[in-house]
Formats: sequence, C-alpha cells, structure tokens
Amino acid sequence: MGRRYYRRSLLAMAGMGTELERWRADFESATGASFRYFFCPILHIDEDVELAQGHVVPKSLGGVSTVLQRSDVDSNFGTFFEAEAGDAVREGMDGNPLSRIVEGDPAEARKVSRRFKLRLSVGDMQTPIDLDYRTVDDRSGLFAPREDLGAAIGPLDAPTRFRGLLGVELDPRSSILMTCLKATHLAWFRWCGYRYVFSPQGVFIAAVLRYVYQRLITPRCGRDRTKRGSLMSDEVKKEANDCCLQFANLMRPLPSASVEAMPAEIRTGTPESGWCMGLVDGGQVYGYISIVRMGNQYFCVATPSIWDARGWALVDTAANLGLELALGRFDPEAAEFRFDPPRYRTVWRSVDPRNLSMPPMSIRRAAEMAIETGRMSRP
Repeated sequence: MGRRYYRRSLLAMAGMGTELERWRADFESATGASFRYFFCPILHIDEDVELAQGHVVPKSLGGVSTVLQRSDVDSNFGTFFEAEAGDAVREGMDGNPLSRIVEGDPAEARKVSRRFKLRLSVGDMQTPIDLDYRTVDDRSGLFAPREDLGAAIGPLDAPTRFRGLLGVELDPRSSILMTCLKATHLAWFRWCGYRYVFSPQGVFIAAVLRYVYQRLITPRCGRDRTKRGSLMSDEVKKEANDCCLQFANLMRPLPSASVEAMPAEIRTGTPESGWCMGLVDGGQVYGYISIVRMGNQYFCVATPSIWDARGWALVDTAANLGLELALGRFDPEAAEFRFDPPRYRTVWRSVDPRNLSMPPMSIRRAAEMAIETGRMSRP
C-alpha cells in the first residue's frame, strides 16, 4: 500500500510540475519575465511554498474545476470563509437545521451546534440566551449558562417549566461574498491566465481578496484562532462584516426565476462553463457579471474591466443600476472572452434597502454622480 501511495504521489508531483511550467510560460508571455517559484494570483508574491490543485468553487458545493494555487491561501480561505458559506448554502438555504436539533439525534445536533448559533428567547427579554449542545453524565441536550437562564426566568432552586423560542442563527454574508469573489477570480485566472491577473479587473479583485486575507485570516492562522468548527465568534463576525461588507455591492443572489430565464449554457456557472455576461455601454464592455453556482444557489459577481467612471460607479454606487448585458463565452484560440451583441437588460439592485424603491439609474448617470461627488476625478 505504501508503494502505491508513493507512486501516486510521484505522478501527482510530475503532473503539478507540468502545470507549473505551463503557468511559468504564461507568466513570461504576459510580463516578459519568469517567476522563480509561483506567482500567486491573489497575494501577488513569488515564494517557495507548497502548491496544490485547489477547487475554484468548493468541492463540497459541487465545484469540479481546479487550478494551481498556494496550499496555504486555498486552505485558509476554505477554513475561514468557504466552510461557513457551505453551511449556509447546504443547510440554511436548502435545509432546516432546527429540525435536526429537535429530532434528537445527538450526532446531528452536535454538528448543527458547531455550525450555527443556537439561541433561546424567553418572554420580552432584549438579549437571547446562547445555548450549547453537549453531553453531560451520559445525557445529551441544550445547555445554557445558569446565570443567564436565571436572569430570564427567575430562581432555579426547583425544576421550572417555561416557554421560550428556540432559534438557529447564522450570518453568512461575508463568507458567501468572499467565496464568490475568490471563485470568480480563480475562474478568470484559469480561463485567461496572467493577462487577466494584471488586467484592471484582476488587479482589483486580487486587491480585495488580499486585503481581507492579510487583515482577517493571517492573524488567525496560529493557535489564537477564535473559531470553533466553521462558526465565527461574535467578535470575529463583526470584524469580518466590517471588513468584507464594504464590497457587498459586487455580489447579488440570483433568484430562481432569473436562473430559469438564463441561457442554458451559463447555468452551470462561469467557473465550469466559460460563459459570462458583459456589461456594455456604447458598444464597449466596461465590466462583467460572472455566475457562481454553489449547490442549488446562484450568485452574480459584478467586476469592472476598465477604470473609468463607469467602472468606479459599478463598485461604488449604491443606487439601482440599469445594466445592458451581452452574452460572452471563452474563446480557447484567442484565450479571451468573446461577446455577442447586447440583448439583455437587468437592474442591479441596491444593497441598501432604503434605495430599493428608487427608479433604475443608467450607468452613464451613475458615472456622472461618481465624478460629481469628488470620490474620483474625471478620466
């Protein structure tokens, strides 16, 4: 058995070496120079580190395509964000984790408690009580701190019956956003190589991912990690949301009705199909919408391809944007995406619920507003 494993390992190393040389040639074609070890498309550094064929979309969520990556970056994003995104998609959106608690199977209940916050509300109390699923003296069940429960229902000197509302909570916004951005970035890298990495689109998405990685993930890669299972503590969750949700305008969930209206070619998602949508204005593509499929859920990721006022408005503007779209697909011979004439229209809804009733704004008007606010200068 050891010999078989060793032989498989050598084959894997040989295959990875061939892949690395392909990327080395691609890098040289794009820059005129060669990297020494591997130029990471996210961290933008060339270091002697372990590499792996990592999934573009997490395998647990149906991802098939892989691309060469740094093992540490791939695994750390997976632990910090992708595990929670997977829990939200598989169990929160497509299932009912609360039912697994009340059904009484200790193993299943314990899994849920590691991935979701269990909270009890009693009466008109302002702050719910945090619960934990544990086994004590051969009895499994939900446990609450004695002082918290006593403050909610009174003295606990004798057995007490009370009514409460049990809730299962998870805020996966940051995790889904970062998982979709990373999948989009790696998908475009896989399709278009280092020419994409050094394009305005690639530089921008890499900068977002690198900022989040260095601020949130790197400090927690050691023993001080404050996560249990795939569940973040309240303090880490707040920091993650403060850090990540400033980029929330880049992603939207795709309703099922919209999915059904999409051409069949792109329903498998951009990472697998090589199809996307181009944002068109005056015959020019100024941005892209990539489709990321995770489980039975679809998400759109909008990224600028040029940094004029339209590209800035796509990232910065909170108002509803009326967008003109063209269907695009990857051309292997040209190693780039080709777009049909525009034939679709959509409204990129605001992430701010206060703006949802606003009439759609054209990208030209949004660009004018971006200039008027002074947040960017006229190109």
